[in-house]
Amino acid sequence: MVRIRVIHASRLLAVLAAAALAIALAALVFRSAGTARAAGGSAERAAIQAAFSFWTPPPMEFELAGGPAGGVAWSAPDVSNGGEETPQPAPRVLIYHTHTHEAYAQTAEDPYEETDPWRTADPAHSVVRVGEALAALLRARGVEAVHDVTDHEEPRLSTAYARSLETLMSYDQSTFDLRVDLHRDAWDSSLAECAFVDGQRTAQLMLLVGNGGDYEVKPDYEANLAFAARLTERLNGIAEGLCRPVLVKNGRYNQHVGTPSILVEAGHNLNTLEEALRAMPALAEAICALLAET
Repeated sequence: MVRIRVIHASRLLAVLAAAALAIALAALVFRSAGTARAAGGSAERAAIQAAFSFWTPPPMEFELAGGPAGGVAWSAPDVSNGGEETPQPAPRVLIYHTHTHEAYAQTAEDPYEETDPWRTADPAHSVVRVGEALAALLRARGVEAVHDVTDHEEPRLSTAYARSLETLMSYDQSTFDLRVDLHRDAWDSSLAECAFVDGQRTAQLMLLVGNGGDYEVKPDYEANLAFAARLTERLNGIAEGLCRPVLVKNGRYNQHVGTPSILVEAGHNLNTLEEALRAMPALAEAICALLAET
């Protein structure tokens, strides 16, 4: 009995010795890795990483949830060298409407109640509906789009910009990568009736930039103009003639609150709401492309 116990104890000691040796070797490996890391990447570190390469996740590039195939991909940082495991923050865009009641040509299939000709307080038929479509398309591409639907026209249209400025100042503007004041233009004989995208009648777009005029606090006109010019070029690259040339006016249009800021005219009053909505996928695509470059 005693002999059997001795043999079992010897085996146990052998097992314990092997385990202690394995622990010592592991500690030596991790100490070597720590020393190499502190040294800024030596040959030993390279050897250790090669031996344990299956532990190191490769850099990733992916689309945020909801992003369609072929959309903008936001890159996660390389976490193999101790980087943070959070993805690159998505761009943040604010969409609002200084002239909230601007509306489009009525159709027999989809009439609305007018407050004035080509104006309505019904957000389902005004430029607010177009802004919501743009916001949804941006969100589908991984952009954090904030759509503010505050009515700025009441009590007087002539003072709408003062009220939309109050709305803008209620936000922390440092969190936005782009601000879009979305309008509907008024038709005149210099304007085309519409553009055509994939053979369908589509409202033309136009970007307006204010140079600051006589205001003491002026916008960064040059930066806003550069962004608007690049966006116009992108839009016309998607569909020729979709976007008219950038219009510069002697005002500031609340574009001093942050850069870039743009005013977008989505069609005119002889376009239908459907034609204006057809322009939004191209606008969303062009905005995403530019934000991915910055």
